[in-house]
Amino acid sequence: MERTCKRCQAHFEIHKDEEDFLQKIGFKYGKTEVHPPLPVYCPDCRCQLRTCHRNERNMYKVRSSFSGKDIISVYAQNPPWGDKPFKIYSQEEWRSDAWDPMEYGRNFDFTRPFFDQFAELQQQVPRQALISISNENSGFTTGTGFCKNCYLINSSEYCEDCYYGKLLQTCKDSVDCSYLYNSELCYECFSCYECYHCQYVSFSTNCSDCMFSSNLKSCTNCCLCTNLSQEEYHFMNEPLSKEEYEKRLKDFRGSYPLTEKMRDLYRKTIGTIVRKYANIVSCQNCTGDYVEHSKNCLDCYDVNESEDCRYVQVGVQVKDNYDCSNMYIKPELCYETLGTIEVYGSAYCLFIFHSKRMLYCDFCYHSEDCFACTGLTHKKHCIFNKQYSKEEYEALVPKIIAHMQSTGEWGLYFPSRYAPFGYNESLAFEYFPLSKEEALKQGFLWRDSDAKDRKPQTAAFPDSIADAADSITQEIFCCSDCSKNFRIIPQELDFYRRQALPIPRKCQECRHTDRMHFRNPRRLWNRTCAKCGEAVQSTSAPDRPETIYCESCYIKTVY
Repeated sequence: MERTCKRCQAHFEIHKDEEDFLQKIGFKYGKTEVHPPLPVYCPDCRCQLRTCHRNERNMYKVRSSFSGKDIISVYAQNPPWGDKPFKIYSQEEWRSDAWDPMEYGRNFDFTRPFFDQFAELQQQVPRQALISISNENSGFTTGTGFCKNCYLINSSEYCEDCYYGKLLQTCKDSVDCSYLYNSELCYECFSCYECYHCQYVSFSTNCSDCMFSSNLKSCTNCCLCTNLSQEEYHFMNEPLSKEEYEKRLKDFRGSYPLTEKMRDLYRKTIGTIVRKYANIVSCQNCTGDYVEHSKNCLDCYDVNESEDCRYVQVGVQVKDNYDCSNMYIKPELCYETLGTIEVYGSAYCLFIFHSKRMLYCDFCYHSEDCFACTGLTHKKHCIFNKQYSKEEYEALVPKIIAHMQSTGEWGLYFPSRYAPFGYNESLAFEYFPLSKEEALKQGFLWRDSDAKDRKPQTAAFPDSIADAADSITQEIFCCSDCSKNFRIIPQELDFYRRQALPIPRKCQECRHTDRMHFRNPRRLWNRTCAKCGEAVQSTSAPDRPETIYCESCYIKTVY
């Protein structure tokens, strides 16, 4: 079925499996069964509208509405809409028994739009400043678990002494890395597995002591290399003796200007290499990118051990999910939902955990059969944070849905005008970058930077790490890209010294943005293998310089 997106006017297809899925995910209220309607927005707009409600990288010092203490929060004190501040509690305060979210319960007003009323509830019910569990000395992190001595990382578990990273899993002593797994002593690495002591390496597995390289497998001591397997002492894919290799490397170590020259060579090298059409491993009938050990996952990205999904971005052990983002640990039968752990049969939700049959809910734990609630734990049959009997619940929810159908709200995700973050603070900005003018025109919010984040720089950048004094951790620096201030923390300085790395001249946000340029957009194009002509679906656009091979030709060529 072909449709035109009501937001961007792009043509998009509703596939037969989508129609079947929407019939499968039904919500029963007595004798009435309700199904989500067919989407009116294209897949990209649906993803963009979901992810503008998630902030992974921006943190603020705010005052707890519970204790008055200063706390770190992903929420600024004031939302980017309205003039009333959020009520923000620390995690310990939010999880305590000292307050009751049911005290904010209210009746639904059938004379007003649903989303306006729910936004009012969201603004009044306290929000959890950060989301993390079982961390030690890692207060400046969010979306993390079981981490120790970490700083400004997100979406990461079981890490130690890691700084400025995204999606790190079981890593140690690593800085400025993204999508790094089971690795140690890595710097500026992207999408790497089981690597040790690597710097500026991407899309590589089981490597050690490699630099400025991409698409390596089981390599050691390689620099400016691509598409190598089980090699050592190679420079620009040329085999060298150990002595000659070390001679070529010794001059640039610790020097910022020479390191930048190497990075320029690195960028030029990887821009024209042969690439596999997609990063899909051990899968059956899957399309997208970074999909592993999965079956029947279509147009999915960063998905592992999953099946029967479409339009899922970041998922672990996901089953029967459509149009979902950041879904973890066996979420099943979910639709248009973001940020879950172990959830079943839910739709149009944001940050729900260990729950079942939830509709239009936000920040709920261990609950089931709730509609339009926020901040609940261990609750059932609640509407707008108000308790109902089973019979009352089953009678009222269909009436509210009918009202939403009449106002055109049923089947839509929470609107961008009520997102708790500016567009430029959100995950959406990472994959759908917009200028302030474009974002506002499309109905998103924007968070202007604070003047206090742009103070004058207090010291010059040293060209060599050998010239960096201990006092550098007391200085204020200005990012060479965005002019925003940043500092060097003592642990970071120690890492640069141990690894002979120069002090960076960009803030952590711009460094992250640079790394994300290694990733293709989450969009598929019809391509053909440059060697055999086989049709493939790839995230590499036809106008990109890389040469695209099918899996068979890539393996024969590289390995």
